[in-house]
Amino acid sequence: MKFAIVTPRYGADLGGGAEMLARGLARELARQSHTVEIWTSCARDHYTWQNELPPGVSVLDDLPVLRFPIDRWLPNVRARLDTRLHAYHQLDRADQYAWLESGPISSALCRHLAIHATAFDSIIALPYANPLVHAAVWMAPERTVLWPCLHDEPYAYMEPVRLLLESVAGVVFNSPEEQKLASDKLAATIVNQTILGVGVEFTPASTITTARQGLLYVGRLEGGKNVALLYRYVRRLFTEDSDISLTVAGSGPLRPPTHPAFRDLGFVDEATKAVLYADALALVQPSENESFSIVVMEGWLSGAPALVNDSCAVTRGHVLRSCGGLAYQGYADFAAAVRWLQAHPELANRMGINGRRYVQANYAWSTIVTRFTNIVTEWLGKQTS
Repeated sequence: MKFAIVTPRYGADLGGGAEMLARGLARELARQSHTVEIWTSCARDHYTWQNELPPGVSVLDDLPVLRFPIDRWLPNVRARLDTRLHAYHQLDRADQYAWLESGPISSALCRHLAIHATAFDSIIALPYANPLVHAAVWMAPERTVLWPCLHDEPYAYMEPVRLLLESVAGVVFNSPEEQKLASDKLAATIVNQTILGVGVEFTPASTITTARQGLLYVGRLEGGKNVALLYRYVRRLFTEDSDISLTVAGSGPLRPPTHPAFRDLGFVDEATKAVLYADALALVQPSENESFSIVVMEGWLSGAPALVNDSCAVTRGHVLRSCGGLAYQGYADFAAAVRWLQAHPELANRMGINGRRYVQANYAWSTIVTRFTNIVTEWLGKQTS
């Protein structure tokens, strides 16, 4: 089969979940002898959307990457509407579409898709919250499979999102909780849908210790990931038990405070990350809004228990199904969970082992892509029959 993957940013050094999903999916489709192209923007930074990379064709992982410049982006309008949306958790109908139209869009990418979509069996688009994805999908919705990476956040409840979910050839969800969000809370009537998850490609450190020390956070350092609250919790716990620490590996504006409880490493390579997972008492995922959480899976492959926010249905669901960690509600729960992990190293290690088995049984890219291509063939066949 022949696929084009449409995603706002694409690169080897981009650590976001949707970006990792797109790259892993592209590589596995190619490994299974499918033809794949990636259509993306020239931007690297999802805050500025500046065209930092040259337009045209480049090659990554032996696959063609077609980059198109961002030519429409109204940051002041977008910031004003974002502020209103987060303050009131909703926008009126006109402002919902104004929010969409103020985001980063590449007219050249949309024109390319409109002209070339019929040369491909399917267009795969992700994630849902980016206006570039919305604009591109509407060029050929009947041929597009949306991999939305939905979060339970104000953006998801807007009319353009529901229409997007209802208008494409099919929707792929990362978890049962994400699908439930779309059907129950968003009331989206989706023609074709399935739950596949995300393939996890990660090589653990060759030596995994059983004497784990300190908490670990890996990921983007921004408000949507709830890291500021995690910093407060760790700092408070340090004042009560000075043997706790948090290692932070990631990029973004919310750096951890300069304080003995924190070690700030910035963005790290895969080998360094593997060692961090191997040494961690637990991988902490404080976010309330996840559609999958690749870092939790990577931690489990390295034998690290997961400590997740109970307000996130997706990561809580993973923990319950795997018996691979603990979920916390508020500071008291968080502190008690950390102390329990410290006091019960054998049971903590057992949680890590449970998590590893869960990932290995459910989230291999080879299995996910085989299921994906089979079901896309079925969906598109329904349309033509």
